[in-house]
Amino acid sequence: MKAIGGREAAELVATRGWRSVRVAFAGLAVSCLSAVAPTAACALTISDVSLVQQWPWSEAVSVDFSVSGWNEPEWSVREVSLVAYDGEEGIGPVSPMALSGDVVIDGNGAKHITITPSKDPVLKARGRISRFKVGITTEKVPDEDVLYIIFDISKEAGARGARRYVTRRALMAGVWGAWMKSSDLWSGVDAGEGPADNVLWTGIVDDERYFRELMAFRRIPAGTFTMGTNRRLGDGRPTGLTKVTLSNPYYIAVLETTKYQYRLLKDGRNMNTPDVMLPSVNDVCNHVRGDSSSGGAYDWPTRRGVDDESVVGKLGLKTGLRGMFDLPTEAQWEKAARGGVAGDIAFYDGSAESVVESGEALLWYRGNSDMVLHRSGMKKPNQYGLYDMLGNAYEMVLDWQGGTMPIEAKDPVGAEEPGAMYPGRRMVKGGKYVNFLHECVTYWRSQTPVERTDNYDSGGGSRFVLNLVPYPNRAADDSQDVPDSKPAKQ
Repeated sequence: MKAIGGREAAELVATRGWRSVRVAFAGLAVSCLSAVAPTAACALTISDVSLVQQWPWSEAVSVDFSVSGWNEPEWSVREVSLVAYDGEEGIGPVSPMALSGDVVIDGNGAKHITITPSKDPVLKARGRISRFKVGITTEKVPDEDVLYIIFDISKEAGARGARRYVTRRALMAGVWGAWMKSSDLWSGVDAGEGPADNVLWTGIVDDERYFRELMAFRRIPAGTFTMGTNRRLGDGRPTGLTKVTLSNPYYIAVLETTKYQYRLLKDGRNMNTPDVMLPSVNDVCNHVRGDSSSGGAYDWPTRRGVDDESVVGKLGLKTGLRGMFDLPTEAQWEKAARGGVAGDIAFYDGSAESVVESGEALLWYRGNSDMVLHRSGMKKPNQYGLYDMLGNAYEMVLDWQGGTMPIEAKDPVGAEEPGAMYPGRRMVKGGKYVNFLHECVTYWRSQTPVERTDNYDSGGGSRFVLNLVPYPNRAADDSQDVPDSKPAKQ
């Protein structure tokens, strides 16, 4: 196979035992397959391109190629596009709906894409193509358009399909199922501090795999927002307002960690009980990210690393991103929970007749839960497309309970130690299914012990974050707890 790169263009005829055949399947006939090299001007080299009809009785066409010369910044991805030809006649771009596999790439190596021609209306309408060829191009995806990252926690890092990216273009093309704009979901919202119209992936809750072996994370942009409140709602206590700046974007889980996912990460075992898709609750911070009792080795915020043997640590090892996953800080959690919405209630959509009406649509609380925990994703998502940020299960954050916030803060990590009234207790946020509505708001704070006790029953769940830029260690002798640099592309 002749290698091709840069601007050079030529035809490659597949040789791996391929025989020119003529088959008809789902209205498409193919008699010859070949590939045309990319013409995009970039530093990448695409080589070893081949097209093979997977089986004589199948319409599916395998496109295999290799990528080298990747020199993009960390966390950059490129979207792969295919253009179809009938001999020298250009047919046009292949619909994203007809493509699966390595359609978004993040580094060098062998890649594989499958074309299903019947899912492309133009290819299907032609009926017969005498000499089917494709051209391969790649395009840099703006960082802010990589809306979701998906990890398959049943696979090891580097395995095919272990990490997938959901781009804005692919989502809006319908590749990932149902989606909508936040303005269609929440009419009347004052988006003052965030994007006026986010694109939300709503089809995720229709696929049980995202409650089992797949974990999806949504991008949250860097920026400044107002945290806390000066109001009283019910018997809630004002926390005061803080102007918070988060310097770096991050990704946060779309759904609360389920029992299935927690057990799979913790000890590699699958669960087959009826409640596997419920949020995993009643665990403690020491088990989730590391035991702080042994010399304070993982005692946030003094030291920022996580224990490799903890659930979060094993997620980092499984994905090849050691030290980059953690529980969110209170500031990260609250920014995500607010969804970019101005104001401090964050579940009132402006068009409902009351706060209660909005709360009914968004969250499980004492008034509608029947006092039981529910599966994530049964209520409306917030304006970032996150489900159950409020209500259903408390969610653990890193901050010690009892700390106070200044008027302004940049990348806050919480108090150095818990308040005098809360010894050994971390903060939990969002309220849960037994709480009143005024307790299921973004600014509400409650607490949970870092270690299990005899009467422990906080209902605390977890929702992990992927920090694109890890928090640096505060102690000079702690450099081993957080990687010195982000993982290199392979």
